[in-house]
Amino acid sequence: MLKVFSFVAAGIVWGLLSLTLPPEIFPGPIETAQVLWGEIAGGRVETDVAMTMLRVVGGLILALLLGVPIGVLMGLNRRAEAVLDVWVMIGLTVPSLCYAIMAFMWFGLNEGAAILAIAVTAAPSITINIWEGVKNVDTKLVAMARVFEASRPDIVRRVLLPQIFPYVMASARFGLGIIWKITVLVELIGRPNGVGFKLFYWYQLADMRQVLAWTLLFTIIMLMIELLILKPIERRIFAWRPQVAV
Repeated sequence: MLKVFSFVAAGIVWGLLSLTLPPEIFPGPIETAQVLWGEIAGGRVETDVAMTMLRVVGGLILALLLGVPIGVLMGLNRRAEAVLDVWVMIGLTVPSLCYAIMAFMWFGLNEGAAILAIAVTAAPSITINIWEGVKNVDTKLVAMARVFEASRPDIVRRVLLPQIFPYVMASARFGLGIIWKITVLVELIGRPNGVGFKLFYWYQLADMRQVLAWTLLFTIIMLMIELLILKPIERRIFAWRPQVAV
């Protein structure tokens, strides 16, 4: 209920602000929704949205495959932490635009290069989340498992992974937010389709109605994934966790 109220309040504020400026500069929510519906009804949305989602999902999967193992290794091994720490920091500070440009120059203007640039940009943030998660593992449970002579694989599977998995889910949600932004940038500079490409196309034509319409579409898709997919999965998987009340 609170989410609905916040969306309605945002729409009202948007509408009031649009009254202070010409529609060519800042169109209101109703006009923007009409433009977006026109694009959807005209069949000019499906391909671009599908390509953007392909890059987002591919980039997220690859970023998790890169970030989770490195984060676990850094959390479990002090030498690995000492060696990789500075490289993770470097990965965080390098602008995503640099990764995109280098990937396109090395591998060409193709989907593989786009997904690689997206994944490499998001992987350091995921690594840090997992790294901190491993370091916060309850060592008493590990010691208890050793007392019962559990093997190292059993300790990892039955003790470490259940404690790390909440951090993996948090990293997936956090990484997804980063990847959305990176994907738009990658599409803007190196792909002939996608939401980012359409935003840049309408920017070149100085059509603010279309720019806001595609931005609204992008936001709706992101919220649907978060509220209809990720949130229910998280609630179901972690239903056993008690709610903290202060």
